[in-house]
Amino acid sequence: MQTLLVEQVLFEYQVIKEANKPKRMRGAFQRANVKNANGRVYKDNILKREVEKLSPSVKSRTLVGQLDHPQTATIEYGKASHLITEMLYDDKTGIVIGEVELLNTPSGKIVEALIDADVKVGISSRGLGTVEEKTDEGTGESVLVVNDDYQWVTQDIVAEPSTPGSYLQLSENLMKQIYRKDISKPQNLRHEVYKIVEEFLKR
Repeated sequence: MQTLLVEQVLFEYQVIKEANKPKRMRGAFQRANVKNANGRVYKDNILKREVEKLSPSVKSRTLVGQLDHPQTATIEYGKASHLITEMLYDDKTGIVIGEVELLNTPSGKIVEALIDADVKVGISSRGLGTVEEKTDEGTGESVLVVNDDYQWVTQDIVAEPSTPGSYLQLSENLMKQIYRKDISKPQNLRHEVYKIVEEFLKR
């Protein structure tokens, strides 16, 4: 039986501010084949598949998320804080890069106020699925591998994230300022994420 799976992801992000347009944030949503703070591992084929499945909703501007995780997989427009406008799976790194646009809703205004006050917020995946406990061959540690029945519902904005590489950092120029900040560890992963975000922003 599928259960609600939520992952609080460390979200390194760029805030994009344009005159007379809603604020947008770009960064890493999720990463494959890495044990996160919840002890779960998402396989690359599953994340790639789910990004493709969500693509029509992203393109039609119908995929929204909420501020804080609800107790259900149902997406509620009345509680929406942001719209997901980009999701891209990078085959080389297994990182899902995404973009969210803050909405002019009560929850969206709260997120905007937090960002304007230079408060770090996280991005967190919400989905349905089952997990299987396995032993990592490399480390010998026990991990929960997410099964193929996983269904990625949306991304929510939360206070504390959990997958390596995804906090949101207010910055006028991402690549000039973010490299000077020691925000997440391990550092090699942090810089790898930044490189992928930089390449994504050039597209």
